Amino acid sequence: MSAVKPKRRHSLSGKLILLFIIMAIAFVLLVGGGIKRAFQGHFEDNIRPHITQYLEYVNADIGSPPDRTRAQELAERLNLEIQIIDDQGHWSSSGKLSEMDDLKIERGFLANGEQYFHAEDKHQHYLMARDGDATLLFNVPNVRDQGKGFKGWYPLVILLSLLLLLYYATRRLFKPLDSIKQGVQKFGDGYMDHRIDVQRKNELGELADSFNGMASDIQQMLDAKRQLLLAISHELRSPLTRARVAVELLDEENKKAAIVQDINEMESLIEELMETERLSSRHTSLNKTHCDIVELLNQLIATNFNDAGITTQFPETSVTLDVDAARIKLLLKNLLENAIRHTPETSPAPEIQLTADKDNVSITVSDHGNGIDAMHLPHLTEPFYRVDPSRQRETGGYGLGLYLCRMIAEAHGGELQIESEAGKGTRVTVRLPFSNG
Repeated sequence: MSAVKPKRRHSLSGKLILLFIIMAIAFVLLVGGGIKRAFQGHFEDNIRPHITQYLEYVNADIGSPPDRTRAQELAERLNLEIQIIDDQGHWSSSGKLSEMDDLKIERGFLANGEQYFHAEDKHQHYLMARDGDATLLFNVPNVRDQGKGFKGWYPLVILLSLLLLLYYATRRLFKPLDSIKQGVQKFGDGYMDHRIDVQRKNELGELADSFNGMASDIQQMLDAKRQLLLAISHELRSPLTRARVAVELLDEENKKAAIVQDINEMESLIEELMETERLSSRHTSLNKTHCDIVELLNQLIATNFNDAGITTQFPETSVTLDVDAARIKLLLKNLLENAIRHTPETSPAPEIQLTADKDNVSITVSDHGNGIDAMHLPHLTEPFYRVDPSRQRETGGYGLGLYLCRMIAEAHGGELQIESEAGKGTRVTVRLPFSNG
């Protein structure tokens, strides 16, 4: 599941959305800031002087000393806020009183012989007038420059809405990538007949069509390869069968035994070639069953190596794995045959040991032969590699046995490890995981 789940860190649509967000923020900061400065400049230069002159007329109409009744009438009729601070107290036409200590006086000016000041309190702009011991504050509540509601959260809501629409549009645009990714994974897992269904006429649709074409070509090549392998196997086995029948008619037992041995070796070589070819593909299908490895080893030794005197060290309890029993048996048979072949008659018989921990089952086959030089160890599981370049039957083998063993172990999600020391023998360990997919 973790392989199918999208990795958000590397999501192409996510990166595009992040890029759009950064560009949108930059646009708001640069363009919005420029518009704000331009509007404020326009307000200072063109609008505020008219409002100031208008409020001067209102101040003259209130009278001196200020008449609160007249101020209330003007405030209601002209939709103004008027505050009067004098020896009678602090009065406001709206009931809201400004804190004089928080009032920020910007600058003063003279108009018709009267002293006026521009003042600000919590984003509210006031015209302040002095009339003897009285102070008057005038404000036009609905002037656009004072509104902190619209300019504060309306653009943010609009921006977030646009980004949300952009996100869904981008996700829809790149949705075929999910189908393409799943199709590639299925094809890689061995479902060679899987094809991607992307009903788009854009570049992603063309990509899906190209993949489907490639998948068809690969499937055809694999089918042709499989048919060729079967045909070669059949063609090689037919003359071998005829040769075996002819050999049975020979009278000389020595020559007959030698020819039979050669035929058996050729048949084994053909089997190993076919098996390694099957296992070399990642699309190999294993016929896994619930198998007791201890019982499998005991049956293998009793059937094929009963007279070899092999020493066994197995747990008393069963060790169960989901494996392809036939292939695991072939692996272990090859390892035991190699150990017996390279153990001199005067040396102790080979040993096989099985151990298990919470993650793996380890099967180790040891012999007491001449060992292998360290320079050869990395190459022993390569196909047709020979320690003895003379390629003699007694020393060389086919060069496919250990390669086939490694392929079987890796097909089960395990590994093959070889340890050897000249003059002391060789240890080959197969590790198979309890969970091998």
